[in-house]
Amino acid sequence: MSDRLSQKLLTEILSRLPVKSLLKCRCVSKSWYSLITNPSFIAHHLEKTAPRNSGLLIFRYSTTAEPDTESDNERYFLYPDEGFPENPVEELDCPFKGVNRFVNIVGSCNGVFCLSDNVGGINTYRAALWNPSVRKIVKIHFPKVNYTSKAPFIHSLGFGFDSTTDDYKLVRVVFTLNYNEFPPLVEIYSLRSRGWRKVDNNLKYVMHEGSTSAFLNGACHWVATKEDGISEVIVSFALGEEVFGEMEVPDCLVKKYIFMDIAAFDGSLLLVPFMKFTTERCFSVWMMKKYGVPGSWTKLFNISHLEWIRRLVAFRQNGKVLLAKVDGELVSYDPKTEEISATEILGNTRSFYLDTLVESLVLLDEANEFAEEEASEDDGTNGVSKEPSSSPDGVDKDLQKISEGKKNANNPMILNEANEILEEVAPSSNSRIVIDKANEESKEEAQGESISAE
Repeated sequence: MSDRLSQKLLTEILSRLPVKSLLKCRCVSKSWYSLITNPSFIAHHLEKTAPRNSGLLIFRYSTTAEPDTESDNERYFLYPDEGFPENPVEELDCPFKGVNRFVNIVGSCNGVFCLSDNVGGINTYRAALWNPSVRKIVKIHFPKVNYTSKAPFIHSLGFGFDSTTDDYKLVRVVFTLNYNEFPPLVEIYSLRSRGWRKVDNNLKYVMHEGSTSAFLNGACHWVATKEDGISEVIVSFALGEEVFGEMEVPDCLVKKYIFMDIAAFDGSLLLVPFMKFTTERCFSVWMMKKYGVPGSWTKLFNISHLEWIRRLVAFRQNGKVLLAKVDGELVSYDPKTEEISATEILGNTRSFYLDTLVESLVLLDEANEFAEEEASEDDGTNGVSKEPSSSPDGVDKDLQKISEGKKNANNPMILNEANEILEEVAPSSNSRIVIDKANEESKEEAQGESISAE
């Protein structure tokens, strides 16, 4: 048997490791660092890990309940799925903080969260892509909108992954209520090109102010109103073809509800209409069983007997749903038993967010961008940018030393830990060969550094 593992076999072994282990394995040697941060490996690792549930939930809320006060209390937590809300695993440090209260979470895809200062659909001028698994964040600044109309304009955002180009895209639709005279502006931000471009459109809809968006089947979805101002539809935008489409909502929901949220759950579109025109706070949850087929809408359940419910926050895999009350209390509701239980969590009702965390290496090959932008009326500046000192476990500091040719690449503690990781994944002599190879490479690198130093 050869004393060297092929690159293909090494890739196959490493691609099965969890993200936290791979972050440490980057420090084994330069060749491992180059392999793990390669976009092809990142995509291959995602294919292996995406089907597996991480068992972790990411939960965000703001402890400030006053609507017009700024907040430094925007908090992100990781929970085991069965341990929510009693036992958080860790509190995350999200460097992108909201200028006004808390940021809007536009959506998530493959472990990447799109964050925006789009609160209530207005005053959007910056956003970010954040992967909490690798502690990487990419800043996005919106182009200035020049509307000749003096009427206020509204933003609707959507985020997702374009599998045809392996690219993450943010869609912005900007419009005024007078869209016959001032047609909507549609723009797409591409992570790959790091730029914005306009998209031709003949859009004749108005997305509801502050409405949610849902990414499914390669398209972003919003609830919108047609140009007649009455008919409600679901507007879709395919990220690959970059074209708009529409789907009908159940007839029994049209013209009866003030608000209607949209979501994606278990591979299906969901509609959550609430607050009737009679001001009755009545929720119902509908699922589109077959994507794109209006006749497949099915009502899952009603929530009509609970008082003071403000919004439906999230659907749990165990069948329960999280609800936010008007007073800021987060509660859990079981549609089968109609029982409601407290979570002991209080916060701003609009800030609650819960989703399953997909652990991925996406953004690992991107430069880390830490942005804190503070609007200042005194000097008119928009803020400052800072670079983070390190990523988890101080890994970035070690990687910096590797890139500079330091001796940290020959760290026996890191090699031993990598050996233990590989023994767990592939308990055979092959894993020892991998570590021996990495050790030899590290020694060669260290010897080369000593010679150059002399």
